[in-house]
Amino acid sequence: MTTDTTAALVRIALARLPELQVASGLFRASARVESAEEEGPAPTTVQAGAVVLLGLLRADEAGVGHPFSSGALRTRVLGDLGSGSTPGELGLALWAESRADGNAVGEMTGLLSDRIGGRYDRLPLDQLSWAVTGLSEATVRSGVDRGPEDLLERSLDALLSRGSGDLFRERGTGHRVRTAPVASQFHALTALAQAVRAGRRDAAGDAAARLAGKLVALQRDDGAWPGLVDPQHGEPAAIYPVLTVTQVALAPLAFRVAAEAGAVADLGRSVDRGLEWALGANLLGFNLIHADEQRIDRGIVPRREAGPVSRGLSTAGRRLRGHPVEPRAESLILDPGVSSEDLGWILEAWAGR
Repeated sequence: MTTDTTAALVRIALARLPELQVASGLFRASARVESAEEEGPAPTTVQAGAVVLLGLLRADEAGVGHPFSSGALRTRVLGDLGSGSTPGELGLALWAESRADGNAVGEMTGLLSDRIGGRYDRLPLDQLSWAVTGLSEATVRSGVDRGPEDLLERSLDALLSRGSGDLFRERGTGHRVRTAPVASQFHALTALAQAVRAGRRDAAGDAAARLAGKLVALQRDDGAWPGLVDPQHGEPAAIYPVLTVTQVALAPLAFRVAAEAGAVADLGRSVDRGLEWALGANLLGFNLIHADEQRIDRGIVPRREAGPVSRGLSTAGRRLRGHPVEPRAESLILDPGVSSEDLGWILEAWAGR
């Protein structure tokens, strides 16, 4: 991966974010990637704002200039959090707050504890992962006196209990285990690696190493990760949609944090292959990163007219033949949309790196 390409990703993110900011000061919510068997809660502007805040604070730490007031966005995100916030929103905001002055860590930890209420089984995997990451970062950065260690222990135990072989389950057990977006697996890897950094090596280290190894094994010949995975069987559930953010931000971030925590060896070659997919190694042969136009395409997805039937057939193909149906180029289209959340993750992955 060249520094020119990663620098271009950061420039694109900072150039496109202003048009996605809404009147409240938050950011337009991203589109949702749906599982073949379950529709999760739609992302919110608070969630998108927290991810963007995380990325902007990363840029601030690295001395990367941008046109936003991170302090104003932090105030807005904190002001919109409350008893109705999702654990995912609170986990992301806690992660960002630990990178700021940390004054709200105690209050946010209390909100997160109340919002979870011990019902970890109801949380989507990405939200549970964000909670663990936020609590881990708060423990490391805020000091033991304010560190939410008890809640971190319970949340990490809940995440580890989702292990199904080398991958991690969505909500449900037994026959109710759902397919999961591969992005959630990368969020889980980041959470496990951050827990290692927070001193939970014995609990989280082996799980992080196994998950990272499985994700490397799931990467396809063209560098793409399958859009949906089957944690119970440890295999792809549907190859598409493949989103650019997974390829160029979520995978690099998770692999880097895991390597920095000492949980895995350097996985730079997998990171490079993921970027190569976005630069044109994909089935359509399209470059999804447009530095000159300062934009990033959202990904490559199945043609919409097939709708849920296509997703159902993909799942049926896996169950009948042991693997998802291999797509044809004519069954796929480019999604040129842009997501503020995706741009925030790009900043978190690459600003100043």
